[in-house]
Amino acid sequence: MRKQYDDFTQLKVKDMSKSISDMTYKFINPETNTPTRVPPMHYEKILNQVTEKYIADVTSKQFLNIMYTQLVNLKKEDENYFNQALVCMDMGINPKDLRIDEQIAINVIGEYIEDKKCNEKKNFHMLSDDIVNAFNEAKNDSELQSSIIRESNRIEGIDIKRDYREER
Repeated sequence: MRKQYDDFTQLKVKDMSKSISDMTYKFINPETNTPTRVPPMHYEKILNQVTEKYIADVTSKQFLNIMYTQLVNLKKEDENYFNQALVCMDMGINPKDLRIDEQIAINVIGEYIEDKKCNEKKNFHMLSDDIVNAFNEAKNDSELQSSIIRESNRIEGIDIKRDYREER
């Protein structure tokens, strides 16, 4: 059974861009209750970009994924030592140089983290509340998201307003 994707991949960049623009237009913005208008030129510029930039982006994401996978595996292996190692890193303490008072504190904090995790369940975070809140604010701040996307577009040479005017 043939899918739209199969036909889409056979299109030329200009036609792909128009098709993506049409798909985007069908999204009704829940805040404005209007279709989302993105000119095909915007997509065409992105699709025509040299892949080297995307290779750098993919490599960056791949490094993050490797680190994440390693950390998840270490946590699965022994969560108590994993948590204690994070505390050592955060406190600037090398585990091989732990003094007696620090050894006691590391053991106590390991138990504290486990208790806190059990009590708070899904609300438990290893990071401090201000870091979790900052992440959520950055993720949900549409003005911040827009300004960063605009700056990224400026660096990449994408001008949506100009593209929109050229389309009309």
